Formats: sequence, C-alpha cells, structure tokens
Amino acid sequence: MLTHLQIQKLISDTVSRSIHDFFQGKEVKTTHMLDHIFPRERKIRSLIGGLETSMGTRVWEPLAKSFAESNGYIVCDEANFNSKVPIIPSDILNFIAYWEERKLRDPAIPLTQFWIEVNDLIGSKVNRSTLAFSPIPKGQGVDVILLKDDTYYFFDLKTTQLNAGGGPKFLRNLLCWYTYAALLGIKNVSCFLAFPFDPHKGNFWRRESGKISPLIPRKEAFVGDEFWDVLTGRSNTTEIIESTFKKLGSEGFGQQFSFHFD
Repeated sequence: MLTHLQIQKLISDTVSRSIHDFFQGKEVKTTHMLDHIFPRERKIRSLIGGLETSMGTRVWEPLAKSFAESNGYIVCDEANFNSKVPIIPSDILNFIAYWEERKLRDPAIPLTQFWIEVNDLIGSKVNRSTLAFSPIPKGQGVDVILLKDDTYYFFDLKTTQLNAGGGPKFLRNLLCWYTYAALLGIKNVSCFLAFPFDPHKGNFWRRESGKISPLIPRKEAFVGDEFWDVLTGRSNTTEIIESTFKKLGSEGFGQQFSFHFD
C-alpha cells in the first residue's frame, strides 16, 4: 500500500512534469475580437483552458498508471492495444446492438452478464484464428489498461464536464471493449469509466448519473475515491490529491509560468 508521502510525491512529480511539458513552446495562435479589449485575459483563458482540457492525458492518466504500478499492477501499453484489435464479425455486431437496446431498456442489467454471453457466443460461432485486425475506431480507444491477479482493467478517464446523452456512447464503447477482449481470448476483464474528482462535493451521482445512464454507478462508472483508492490500496486518496494541489499553489508553483500570460 502506498504511503501518504509516496502519493504526494507521485502527484507532485506528475503535475510538475505535465505542466512544464504543456507550456514548452506554447503559443496562443488563434485570434478573437476580444483580444482588442482584454488581451491578457484572453491569453490566460486560452492557455489555462487548453491545460484544463488536457488534464486527462497529461495528469490523470499518468497519475493512474503511477499509482497502479506502485501498488502491484502491471501497466500495459494501451496504444499497442488500440492500434490492433479484432474486426468484430457481423453476427457479433448484431449481438452488441441487441445488448445496447436491452441495457437501455433496463439499466440494472450488469455488463458482467454481457461478458458471459458474448464469450459463449464467440466460443460457438467464431474461429479466432481467422480474425482480421484493424486499429480501434476513432473515439472508442481505451485510455488505460492495467493487469493484476490475472484480471485486466480497461478504463476511460472522463472529464467531469459531462454532456447530456453521453451514456449510450459510453455503453457502446464498453460493449466493444468487452467484445475485443473476448475475441482475443482474454479470460478476465473489467471495463468501466472513471471520473477523477467530484465537482459536486458528494453529490456527483445525484447530479450526473442521468448523463452516464444506462451504466451503473459504482459498478460500471466510478468517481474520486471509488476509483483512486483501488489503485493506491488506501482510503481518501482524493483528499491527498487535492491537498497536494493546494500545497503546490501555496508554494507559488504556478508563478514560474506567469511570463506565458504577458
């Protein structure tokens, strides 16, 4: 289990490296009429907005991998997986479509049941040796792949700025991930969404569950400690993450980048 200090160091190192990388050679190239009225404010908004948008790939994904690797998980190469997945046969695609409709009608049906059924179907209908491969379709890629105790974990680290109606797309992606895993002969896999923190201070699922439906909160989608604590092996990881960000702020970490805004 990671100690409090180990977690703080992983966070501090990851955030420092990521922000330095983001600002390296960064220029604001787009223009706007408001540049004539609020030139500095517009530049700040553009740069900070870009940093905020890139937090998933620059901070949360590397942090998840660092936490996991320090707690006994094997971090797999998701780029290698995403570049070569089995092309799903047409009858299996029809089964995915059937399950999409079924899950949308009854969100309480767990995707673990789909995993059982798609393995049975593939075992009876698909000759894995004849499968063709291609890159995973755009927008369907897995963000992070971990392995521990013979189980693979495929997940997508999502922004907390959710759009209404995103649930069916999330569902489709997870169904395809499970299907790729089954076609590859992977024996145990868990696929889910993860949200790095709760902007609603304890009310995330009350406020946002409709936007991820039909996925089941805390089983097929996780937020904050529901996700981080599994990776670190301890409790209240989100509190450590936030306190580390606050510490960086109080120490004036951001001041070294102020010249970018002038």
